[in-house]
Amino acid sequence: MKDLVVLVPDKNVCFGIKGLLSRHNSLNIKEISYNIFVHPQRDPGIYRDAANFLRQFSGQYFYALVFLDHEGSGKENMTPHEMAAKIKEEIQQNGWPDRAEVIVFDPEFEIWVWIDSPHIASALGWKGDFSNLKSWLMKKGLWGQNSVKPKRPKEAVEASLRSKGIPRSSSIYYEIGHKVSFKKCQDQSFKRLLTILQKWFS
Repeated sequence: MKDLVVLVPDKNVCFGIKGLLSRHNSLNIKEISYNIFVHPQRDPGIYRDAANFLRQFSGQYFYALVFLDHEGSGKENMTPHEMAAKIKEEIQQNGWPDRAEVIVFDPEFEIWVWIDSPHIASALGWKGDFSNLKSWLMKKGLWGQNSVKPKRPKEAVEASLRSKGIPRSSSIYYEIGHKVSFKKCQDQSFKRLLTILQKWFS
């Protein structure tokens, strides 16, 4: 059996999680064996079908981890916590008792991108100068004056890349996941991921 099966809504999340899991020392976990699957129906498909999708793998992996965006899921009337709890309960009832966790990005995966780091700026084409990138986003109205992160994180990523003529690519998310320090990340869903991984694979 492999250690972990991961279900994600798209290639960007897939590459970002691959980048993260490549850093077992930084995560303070052992090196793990895993596979990542992209659900063909993206976030709504994961909400509706994660339990059924993962049932086939319950005898092949020790643990299951599911990611999806709150925005675009079709269930924005629920809180991220409510979504995660419902999906987790369904997965655990379908072959994964006490072996599955669900993380809902609020509002979307790109919220994890926005850490004050030169690696973020470099990945987005800004030559390692995060302060200039942040100032530019503020001038464009994409980052509030007193906000910790952009309100529309995906739009901020896209605008940053567009301003430098860089096409959007999943490899950018791998680079970010592979290089950026975790120490400054304040996002609660990211902190929860670290706790889950260290509980399972310390």
